[in-house]
Amino acid sequence: MKQFGYKDYISQSKIGARFLEALREGKLEGTKCTQCSTMYYPPRANCKECLTDEFIEPAEFSGEGKILSFSEVHVPPAGFERFAPYTVAVVDLKEGGRAVAWVDDVTEPLEIGEDVIIKPEVVEGDRVTYRVLRGKEITVSAQEIVVSKEFRKKSQRLLDKVAIVTGAGKGIGREIALEYAREGAKVVVAARTQSDIDSLVEEISELGGEALAISCDVSNPDDVHRLVEGAINKFQSIDILVNNAGISRSALISKMSDDLWNSVININLTGTFNCVRAISSHFMEKRPLGGKIINFTSTAAKYGNIGQAAYAASKWGIIAFSKTAARELARYKVNVNCIMPGYIETAMTADTPSVYKEQTIAQIPQMRIGYPDDVAKVAVFLASEDSDYMTGGVVQVDGGLRM
Repeated sequence: MKQFGYKDYISQSKIGARFLEALREGKLEGTKCTQCSTMYYPPRANCKECLTDEFIEPAEFSGEGKILSFSEVHVPPAGFERFAPYTVAVVDLKEGGRAVAWVDDVTEPLEIGEDVIIKPEVVEGDRVTYRVLRGKEITVSAQEIVVSKEFRKKSQRLLDKVAIVTGAGKGIGREIALEYAREGAKVVVAARTQSDIDSLVEEISELGGEALAISCDVSNPDDVHRLVEGAINKFQSIDILVNNAGISRSALISKMSDDLWNSVININLTGTFNCVRAISSHFMEKRPLGGKIINFTSTAAKYGNIGQAAYAASKWGIIAFSKTAARELARYKVNVNCIMPGYIETAMTADTPSVYKEQTIAQIPQMRIGYPDDVAKVAVFLASEDSDYMTGGVVQVDGGLRM
């Protein structure tokens, strides 16, 4: 068994082996700490509350939970190409953590907030995925709605600010847009798929916020110009730009086509450049001076990933570009910083083979995958006055995976 300065390397432990075997048998088996009764799914080799493995035992989970969000997968992980495109749902499990599951065609569409059950299924070989089965609908009490509104009134760090969030149709971008709205910002949400951002605007409106949806391909300068002009025409000013739009396509360098390389660079790196260039003149002229730009990079930029030369190169380029932009725009009181997420549970990572996922979790000192809201909280900090003396920085959000 390998040791990495924390308890057990779960994928090579007895718990990890048992977990994978249970999945192949159609069971959801996690672990439970009998000392504090905390349940973990995926399983943990030690309890994060008691800081020991002494009381950890296997526990079977029901798979019950509720749907938090949906995403459309058009560029699936290696090995799942022939299943695309497909829909996945993030399910908040009644016991343990969260899971991302495939949504089959159903007579009546599933809805956010609906009770479901997830069931593991072997797709091929040792590739284990989850599928969503319909459960009962969840009713939200009036008391819960009141509590939610009271919570929003307490924290308004972005009150009356105007933010543009690209790649807002799903995953991290969607969560950032929602978090900004909860913090009092007016949000312009941009993505290539109009239906994704239309539903997001509806969700923000239900929160009591104000939002505008503008379809945009960030690799197209004309689209970006239209995005910035649309935001100014609607809200008269822009205070925050979040460049989250990005794609990942995998191929070994020796087999990588020009089209694959160019598509990743054009969206990730050139798209970030297009958006910053388009908004810079506005930040230079607006009164009072000041603005926040948050660009998204990745741990792949620092450490590389096999098969992701284009992705890693684009994300490293974003860091260099951001540092230059920070120097050029500092005189206008514009802060430019990067967020560097690690392994985050999104549609892009939805169908990662279970063995690889567990190996990754085992290397994270906090012993869990990150979620979009983990990143969104950092994005709120970098957009608020709390980060006024930070520029040209890179904030790593990965649970300690890449120290």
